[in-house]
Amino acid sequence: MSDKSNSSQHTPMMQQYLRIKAEFPDTLLFYRMGDFYELFYDDAKRAAQLLDITLTARGQSGGQPIPMAGIPYHAADNYIARLVKQGVSVAIAEQIGDPATTKGPVERKVVRVITPGTLTDEAFLDERSDNLLVALCSDNQRHGLAVLEISSGRFSVFEVDGEEALLAEIERLRPAELLLNEDQLAPGHLAERQGAKRQAPWHFESDTAFRLLTTQLKTRDLRGFGCEHLTVAIRAAGALLNYAQETQRNSLPHIRSLQVELPDDAIIIDPASRRNLEIDINQKGDDDKTLAWIMDKTATAMGSRLLKRWLNRPLRDRKLLQQRQAFISQLIHTYTTEELHSCLKQVGDIERILSRVALGSARPRDLARLRDSLAVVPDVRRLLQALDSDLAKNLLERAVEFPHWVERLNKAIIENPPVVIRDGGVIAEGYDSELDELRSLSENAGDYLVKLEEQEKERTGLSSLKVGYNRVHGYYIEISKAQSDSAPTEYIRRQTLKNAERFITPELKEFEDKALSAKSRALSREKGLYDELISELAEELVPLQVCAAALSESDVLSNLAERAESLRFVQPTLTDERVLDIRQGRHPVIETLITDPFVANDTHLDTEHTMQIITGPNMGG
Repeated sequence: MSDKSNSSQHTPMMQQYLRIKAEFPDTLLFYRMGDFYELFYDDAKRAAQLLDITLTARGQSGGQPIPMAGIPYHAADNYIARLVKQGVSVAIAEQIGDPATTKGPVERKVVRVITPGTLTDEAFLDERSDNLLVALCSDNQRHGLAVLEISSGRFSVFEVDGEEALLAEIERLRPAELLLNEDQLAPGHLAERQGAKRQAPWHFESDTAFRLLTTQLKTRDLRGFGCEHLTVAIRAAGALLNYAQETQRNSLPHIRSLQVELPDDAIIIDPASRRNLEIDINQKGDDDKTLAWIMDKTATAMGSRLLKRWLNRPLRDRKLLQQRQAFISQLIHTYTTEELHSCLKQVGDIERILSRVALGSARPRDLARLRDSLAVVPDVRRLLQALDSDLAKNLLERAVEFPHWVERLNKAIIENPPVVIRDGGVIAEGYDSELDELRSLSENAGDYLVKLEEQEKERTGLSSLKVGYNRVHGYYIEISKAQSDSAPTEYIRRQTLKNAERFITPELKEFEDKALSAKSRALSREKGLYDELISELAEELVPLQVCAAALSESDVLSNLAERAESLRFVQPTLTDERVLDIRQGRHPVIETLITDPFVANDTHLDTEHTMQIITGPNMGG
């Protein structure tokens, strides 16, 4: 719009808005004004259409009204969630200046950019599905991929050869956002995928990527992660990390490691086969009547996400597979499955809670859930200790206890805290003596006012006299119009109403200063204590993340044990021979859906019999 470019036509506030908006041309800008986030010009028109909110106008530009739309800031999460589901990114510009000391418009800056692939807030995420940010970098037919689940800090890289293998991996990952080098031609139709974003080529430079990754991972090189030879994947990882840091406006302290996925470690499933197998998404695009729909009875959200990763990437590592088989077999034979599942039902989504701790956005209920989850770890360990297997020992080593944090969070956070820290009431009584003292002063105001009202009524003989408080005018003594002329001389008029007069006295003014000061100081103290908890928790992020991973793995294994018993599965024998021998095989999904008994079938494939043609009612003619 030409009228936007001439800043002299605009008020100082709109000039500030346009300066910020110029930095985020393709992103909806939520511009904080008091209790609302406002959008202007094309952003307002687009938001009104996407969110079905009212389009209004504010002032004029070039003789034309400026389109405007707004949402209440306290309801922003719901609106942002709706936008993100439609693949729209949102930049949040908050007031960072102090209105009391600012001449002209209050200073604002973008504190966070919310994009489909960089979500961490509970309100925006499906708790039982991964939400992945993926970057692709190619060199001829060699393709490097970097994958980040920012809400858990899981960061991985790998490389594949050829377009077919690349498209198979993209189909497996189903990224919410896919970052592409704008100087490279994207294979297939990747550039048209929802969430595909072109990035400048310098984000994919080798030196930049190496510097970014070693700084993030606090290492001198990448040899310790086994990825130094994956040059194309490292370039993709650098672009991905840069994008994540830019959008979060944060150093992402919860990303401490880099995993390497080797294509030979798993069975590669081509896109057509994956769609037809309906592993966790059916051909209509939802999760109904899929393999995961049958197999997922996990106790935790993080366990559900891990199970789907396992199902989508079948392992070829026989040693690890046999360790899992032995563990599941022991759970069944020791009748431990149900008890372990019941314990894990009390565990919250520690993975995602810890990411919000690292990003400084954890809410009070996150800390309460973390506290309650860590309190369950000793029971989980007791059950694992009863199992005699290599995998049980490995899980025990990782699922360490945090008694000091259970005790600290029990003392610090009330049992059922409010959603946000903003209005206080989160830190428990007895945790901090200074906070208790300030709260006592503030909370005893009610008793003081009752006593003052009784005392003044008796002293003045004015039956209509009452003492009250409102947020605008503070404390006051109110007397009806009929009796207001009889007010004592020391009463100072504060406000005139239609049927009453309000007064203040030196004594009441002194109490007001003390009580209101105590309230704001108590809130400030509480926020400081809360930030201190978050900061100290962040220092123990790595062992907490390791513990969370062990709990989610225990959850998946106990889930598989329960499914094996309930669905009458048989443990397969793994062999070096080129043979697939299934006796009385059954289809887990179809068997669950039909009312008639399933007709079991044998399947035998070996070096001499490499193909079977399976016919059905739709192949008759």
